[in-house]
Amino acid sequence: MRVLPTTYWLRGPLALLALASVIMVLRAPDERTPWWGITQSFLDVHVYRWGAEAVRAGAPLYEGLLWGPNARFFAEMPFTYPPFSALLFQPLPLLSEALMMASWTALTLGLSYLVIRMSFRALDYAPDTVTRQVSLCLALISLSLEPVRTTVWLGQINIILLALVLADHLLSRIGPDHRFSRWRHIAGIGSGLAAGIKLTPAFFWAHWVVTGRWRLALISVATFLATVAVGFLAIPSDAARYWSGTVFESGRIAQDSVVSNQSLRGVVARVLGVDSAPTVAWLALAALAAVVGLAMAALLHRAGHQLLALTLSGMTMSVVSPFSWGHHWVWFVPLLALAVHHAIVGRRRYLWLLPPLLWAATAAWVQSFPNPDFPDDRWVAIGLFMLGGDIPPVVFGLITNIYPLVWLVTIALAALLLRRSRPDGARLRGYGTTDDSSPGAAGSGRG
Repeated sequence: MRVLPTTYWLRGPLALLALASVIMVLRAPDERTPWWGITQSFLDVHVYRWGAEAVRAGAPLYEGLLWGPNARFFAEMPFTYPPFSALLFQPLPLLSEALMMASWTALTLGLSYLVIRMSFRALDYAPDTVTRQVSLCLALISLSLEPVRTTVWLGQINIILLALVLADHLLSRIGPDHRFSRWRHIAGIGSGLAAGIKLTPAFFWAHWVVTGRWRLALISVATFLATVAVGFLAIPSDAARYWSGTVFESGRIAQDSVVSNQSLRGVVARVLGVDSAPTVAWLALAALAAVVGLAMAALLHRAGHQLLALTLSGMTMSVVSPFSWGHHWVWFVPLLALAVHHAIVGRRRYLWLLPPLLWAATAAWVQSFPNPDFPDDRWVAIGLFMLGGDIPPVVFGLITNIYPLVWLVTIALAALLLRRSRPDGARLRGYGTTDDSSPGAAGSGRG
């Protein structure tokens, strides 16, 4: 089992960066700025609430736009999630709006820390004080990443889905001699529930298959089918409407070409200069990206880099999805933990450039954002892909597609990692086995 360096040269700078990240999120833009301050939106959690209220009132979920009276200004919004999610959100209307927003924020922040902790556990680091301190620092630093900052700002569900999938991965690795070995039999339920809440995590069924975990894939699919059945039993008309057509209406979200769409479909539309990407071209490229991403994940898994394999599949899911908002890319959080890990265990000092470069590409940059609806400019915190101003066309083309570009760079770096890995194809052992305590076990897993 690995241990993180105890030197304060690691924890000291991370603590300062964590403090700077918190200040950046809370004060830039200023909290008094309408809509853009970190507590000034919570749009999506309100949509979840409206979906739950529609079910309670017997109103249709998918035949129009939803809205609910509240103290904030929101336009009417479509409910784009499967019927099961509206049932899962039933507790939200029972809370006051203030308590709902505070609870959702606390859950998101807590799970952000848990995701970092689970990432280090997946990398076989000991759950000691240093690991907890480093995890806390990285969780706070990740708040300034655009996907996480936007998830908190909008009250989105992405961190919850990430935690469910990552929990499945950890459960599947528990050895038969571990004290919690009985829990390994439920591995797959988390990703199945995640797919029942929001369809895109169904992509991990392919990941479980290509990495040889058939039982986990079957449990995940069965759990998802159970969520579909619950939807038909509880709200049959909404379920029939959703699964017979609404599920395919990606146009209900936005045009393909908007820069907020950080998927391959958005890249195709922007490169071609059209509002909607040609379906055939997008499907062909998405299929190629899925094959490349999953093939690389399979190779990484077999070489012992299991967390990197899972993270790459999570990023590939966002690449091939018809529409991926910036906040869908929360898989940058375990990628940040991986970047720090490889900087620590790597023998080359330039590897310490990986964490800051990843942060720079995925941070919530604060900038002046002119809006004709406002009397003057507003300072906002948005991703690099929305930077404006006098930018050379080539650079502008790169930054407007920055998240798919990070995926491509990760593919390339993963290929280099595989090339330099030992040829014996060593795998990570399941933790909690007797092999884990053997003298050679500590070095067997490489992430």
